[in-house]
Amino acid sequence: MTLAPAIASAQATQRTTPEPAPNLGGFKVCNKSSYDLEVAKAVNTAANGQTPNIVSEGWYKFARGECATLWSGKLEYRYYLLYAQNKQSQREWKGDIQVCVSSQAFTIKHGVCESSNYRRGFFQVDTKDYESWTQNLND
Repeated sequence: MTLAPAIASAQATQRTTPEPAPNLGGFKVCNKSSYDLEVAKAVNTAANGQTPNIVSEGWYKFARGECATLWSGKLEYRYYLLYAQNKQSQREWKGDIQVCVSSQAFTIKHGVCESSNYRRGFFQVDTKDYESWTQNLND
């Protein structure tokens, strides 16, 4: 997986490839599809009862059959949001929760979607009270 985080203000970014993480918890995504994928992640960092504060980040590149940890350590939240796409086939793994993304590598630390960005429908993953989770993206 190639990790490509960036600040939404279009600052220059650096692409890195993380080391495989030992199984110490965390949220792992596995690309079980027959496509290479770009994945965006998001989470609501607000405390219960407060106004949502969605933090989104992408694009993580997953080759077919590749797995990687997107959130490391013991899971801090119950709900995580994901969106995946393969632009060539126009295939999407999506849901109904609208989250702000960018066409370039991004990190957006607020829910406001500026004019240079756009929204995609993310799907929600309920990890219940588990300390770790693996989400497979299948055909």
